[in-house]
Amino acid sequence: MGSVYRARDLDTGHVVALKVLTLDQPFDLVRFSREATLLATVHHPNVVDYVAHGESDGVHFLVQEWIEGVTLAERLHATGVTVAEAVTVAIGLARALEATHTRGIIHRDIKPANIILADDRFDRVKLVDFGIARLTSEAGVLTRTGKLVGTPSYMAPEQTRGSLDLEAATDIWSLGCVLYEALSGRVAFDGRSPAAVQAKVLLTEPPKLADLCPEAPDDLLALVSAMLAKDPAKRPASGGSLVAQLCAMPAIVEGPRRRVGGVGAATVAMPLRRARHTQVEEPAAGCFVLVAPVDVPAAAPNDNVAKVAERHQMNIHMFDDGSTLLVAKQAGKEGAVGAARAALELREEVPDGAVSVFGQSNEDSLSDAIERGSMLLERGMMGTLFGDLVGEDQHVVHIDEVIADLIASDLPVASTIEGPVLRIVRRDSSPGG
Repeated sequence: MGSVYRARDLDTGHVVALKVLTLDQPFDLVRFSREATLLATVHHPNVVDYVAHGESDGVHFLVQEWIEGVTLAERLHATGVTVAEAVTVAIGLARALEATHTRGIIHRDIKPANIILADDRFDRVKLVDFGIARLTSEAGVLTRTGKLVGTPSYMAPEQTRGSLDLEAATDIWSLGCVLYEALSGRVAFDGRSPAAVQAKVLLTEPPKLADLCPEAPDDLLALVSAMLAKDPAKRPASGGSLVAQLCAMPAIVEGPRRRVGGVGAATVAMPLRRARHTQVEEPAAGCFVLVAPVDVPAAAPNDNVAKVAERHQMNIHMFDDGSTLLVAKQAGKEGAVGAARAALELREEVPDGAVSVFGQSNEDSLSDAIERGSMLLERGMMGTLFGDLVGEDQHVVHIDEVIADLIASDLPVASTIEGPVLRIVRRDSSPGG
C-alpha cells in the first residue's frame, strides 16, 4: 500500500515511523482511515503506538512510534528461537490480542513479519500493521471480493472460506501458526500456491509438533493443538485465556534454536506419481478438484459450482480469492469418475481459468497430493494465459496418474508431454451439427 520511512516529529523531536500510502482505490482509502482510527483507540505496550494521520497535497500518511528492533520473521530465519523464547513472545502477543479484542478489533493478519522484537528482546514484542483489521461490529463490510484478505499460511479455516463473521478465534489460530513455526522451525501450512495452502488449512493437520520439538512440555503441545483446532469454538476463548495458560507452563527445558529455512520441501515442484507397470487399480483414499479463475470477476457463479458439486457427489469449499476445492464423497474409482466429470463441467463454467483433478493414493500423504494438484493447476493456468504462444491446448483438464488410472475405462484420457489430461469435446451447435 505504500512505503515506510524513518522520520522525525517536528513537534516532539521523537523519531517516528511515517507510513506514506499509495491509495488508488476508494476501498484503500477507507482501509487506511480505519487502520488509523483503530490504532488511535489502543494504548498497550505490546501494540504499536499511534501518533497521527492525515493528508497533505493528496498524499495520505500514518505516523506511528518508531520501533528499533527486528521482526520475528527475521529472527526465525536468522537464528530461530528456543522454546522459552517462543513462549515469551507468545505471552506478549496474547496480551496484545487481549487489548485489541476487548475493543472489538480483529487483526486478521498476525504473522512473523507483523511482529517486531523491540531492541531485539523477546520480552518486548510489538504487534504492527493493522491495515486489514476490522471491528467485529463491521462483519460483512469492507472486504474486497476475489482478493485474499490475509496471508494464506496464517489464515484460519473460516477466514480462508471468506467468512464475514470473524471473531477473536481467528487471531488465536494465526498466533497458533506463529507459535508452531517458532517451536518447530517449519511453517505449519505451506505450499507452492495460495490454493494449495488454503486446501491444507481446511483438510490437513501440520506435522506433529512433539516430533519436531521434543523438549516442549505436554501442556504447551496441547495448547498449540487447541489453537489450531479447525472448529473456532474449540480454540482458547480469548487472549486473556492464552496469557493465563502460557504463564502457567511448567519449567521449560532449553533446547536448540530451529531456524526457519527458505523453501521447504513441500514448496518444491512435486513430481507426478511414479508410473506403474501393472494394470491393477490402486484404490484412492480421496479424489479432489481444484478450480482457479485467472480473472476473478469471470468466475463461475457460486450456485453453478454448487450444482455441479451436488450432481457429482462432491463437497465444496470456496476460498476467499475465488478459487474452489471440491472433495469427492466416494473414494476409489467412483469418486475419481465423479471428480473428473465435475471438472469437465467446471472447466466450461470457467473458460478463462484452470482446473486440475488429483487423487490421494495409499502411498500418498494428503499434503503431497494437494501439492501435486496445485502443480497441475499451475500448468493449466499457464495454458490459459499463454496457450496461444506456446501452442498448448487450452481446453483441457490436467489430471494426475492416480486419477488417470482409475478413470481410463470410463473417460478418454489423453497423454501429453506434461502428463495425462482430459480434453473438452465441444459439440457443434449449428443445425445438423
